[in-house]
Amino acid sequence: MRKILSLILAVVLLLSCVPAALATDNSREFFFELSVDGGDTKQVQPGDVITVVFNLNRTDSAEPYDMYAMQNEIRYDSRFFRLVEGSALLTDGIHTTDLGLRDEYREFYMNFVSMSGGEKWDARRLVGSIQLEVVGQTGVSKITNQDYLVSTANGQDHYETACQDVTIIISTDCTVTFESNGGTEVPNQIVNYGEKVQRPEDPVRKGYHIEGWYTDIDMKNLWDFENDTVQGNMTLYAKWADGDPAGGFQWLWLVIGLLILALLLLLLLLLRRKTVRFETGCEAAIKSQKVKKGSYAERPENPIRPGRTFVGWYSNREMTEKWDFENNKVKKNMTLYAKWM
Repeated sequence: MRKILSLILAVVLLLSCVPAALATDNSREFFFELSVDGGDTKQVQPGDVITVVFNLNRTDSAEPYDMYAMQNEIRYDSRFFRLVEGSALLTDGIHTTDLGLRDEYREFYMNFVSMSGGEKWDARRLVGSIQLEVVGQTGVSKITNQDYLVSTANGQDHYETACQDVTIIISTDCTVTFESNGGTEVPNQIVNYGEKVQRPEDPVRKGYHIEGWYTDIDMKNLWDFENDTVQGNMTLYAKWADGDPAGGFQWLWLVIGLLILALLLLLLLLLRRKTVRFETGCEAAIKSQKVKKGSYAERPENPIRPGRTFVGWYSNREMTEKWDFENNKVKKNMTLYAKWM
């Protein structure tokens, strides 16, 4: 009989891992209710011992019904709570196991399987209770229902269910821990309950780039820094992907930025350098000069024109404004005109 019971429990536990594979039967509705001191929220101090009560309520009818199989996994954070050894008080036929998960959470597993084709349960049923010692020092933590279901008679479907979790508060200063999963260390943040986490600087991991931060170790629930708010002490897990495209893009943008900067400097230099052209009025040609704005042009060699005498350089065609290379400064692009006699 013990072997048969163990096999049945194993099957139920296996089904709990794939609840989506079961269809939902809407002919009955159930509410998995966790409470502490009759409510869903409690203020505590470090060292307090709380009693978590689990009631299963049928919500579509107040009449007794046949229970075939049910299960619930009461999840708690082992950094915030410690299960008091031997504290579980259970209704008849309930089997339990305290399971350690891959992260810092644990689950107190409660299940019932009828060995006689169904057992009469009242519409409100006290399934059991456990005691947890508060070992955390600050913050908020939730005790939640996980993978909860009530099975139909044939075990192929489950009934419609909802749940109530409980919130335990030491203080509203919640600790957000960042697990970089092989990347450089990211400091913890203290965030007020209900507020947003500040997006940290991305950690670095050679050969990888970060895809995002997730609330669970299996990387299924992406944390949205723009919209999600802190509901208790929590850990965010970094998810990585092979390669370093982000770093490559950073280098690309750095190169582009340097090129743009160089072009801007060149443009600035060109804008500050003015062109001085020389119009000789004869076949003699004088090379133009590039002169820094506000500086002096160099006096070129006097041009030669057969039968004429060179008088000087003027800044206008009318030859009324003589250019003084010693005192006049170049302020813009300009042409100097040779005057002849």
